[in-house]
Amino acid sequence: MHFILDCDDVLLDWQRGFRHWIYANHGIKPEARGPMSWSLFKWLGVPEARCMELIADFNASQAFGELYAMDGAIDAVAKLHQAGHRLTVLTSCSADPVVLARRKENLQRVFGVMIERVICLALGESKAGWLEVLKSGIWIEDNYKNAMVGSDAGHITYMMRRRHNRADEATATNRSITWIDDWRPVVSLFS
Repeated sequence: MHFILDCDDVLLDWQRGFRHWIYANHGIKPEARGPMSWSLFKWLGVPEARCMELIADFNASQAFGELYAMDGAIDAVAKLHQAGHRLTVLTSCSADPVVLARRKENLQRVFGVMIERVICLALGESKAGWLEVLKSGIWIEDNYKNAMVGSDAGHITYMMRRRHNRADEATATNRSITWIDDWRPVVSLFS
């Protein structure tokens, strides 16, 4: 099988890295448990437009290339790789070649050579085109809009339940998307 994996808050702990970076660089100390929604306004206490600038600045920083793995991700990726599955990362973090290099180095440092391919799109760019190209896969995401796009493209889709996407689950209408708390259901089915 071909696994297509989102990266931030699925494989790598973007929120943790961002939280430390924003405190060190801007003196903003957001709650450690993370945001309650996709809007970072309440979590950071700055206007929405400024939130987007801060995200872009963080993604362009060296700290972005030094993210830790999410709980269970290393073990899950290792088991899926050992079972013979192909693993591709599809992420919308930046189209900048320096950021792409940092992302690839970070993934290789954390996961070794288990991930075959890393596709980085511009921050906020739709993953629809790539999800159409990467047919018949298993798509794992934490953004419900992207999960729906993957499901519509014919992928078996799993949605990682996170604090910031709980409202999406409450209003979710796509019943072909399976919500999971961690990697265990995927690993037990496919390894």
